[in-house]
Amino acid sequence: MNLKNVNFPRQLEAAGLAEKIRLALAERQTKLWPEGKMEVPVLRISESLIATIRNARLQRRIRFGFDDIFEKLAAEKKGIDEMLQKNKSQQNYRVSRLLLFSNDGAERLYRHIEQALVEHRLRILGCQLDIDGKELGRLIAGRSAGIKVILVEHKDAVSDVLRALAEGRQ
Repeated sequence: MNLKNVNFPRQLEAAGLAEKIRLALAERQTKLWPEGKMEVPVLRISESLIATIRNARLQRRIRFGFDDIFEKLAAEKKGIDEMLQKNKSQQNYRVSRLLLFSNDGAERLYRHIEQALVEHRLRILGCQLDIDGKELGRLIAGRSAGIKVILVEHKDAVSDVLRALAEGRQ
């Protein structure tokens, strides 16, 4: 993933945080699966990152579950494609969604994640968390049930998570 071409939410760019976010995302990257073509940032879990994700969950700006997330993304894409077709315009690449996932998924899960990231590349940024699904579930939802994939789906929540990354580098 070429982070130089990523446009972050306008409020982060206006605050001058884009370069700090790029540096935080570029610190560590990994391929999603052995034969994968895409590398994604690996995010270190911090108290501020977890607190930000918990807050987004309380605001109902987090979506859990592989099927639910990908159905929502497909429905949004259909609407965006129809709007672009009607207006004969082109969509600019600007991150408005974050797909965050644990580091203990099966290869099949990561293949599906890579496919979704390619399909929705104009608006979604995918990042692997350096934590397993059980611990992610415990930290975010307060339960021991495993959570492998979450979608941060509101621009303000996305901005808050990315801001937490930038501030974690200082």
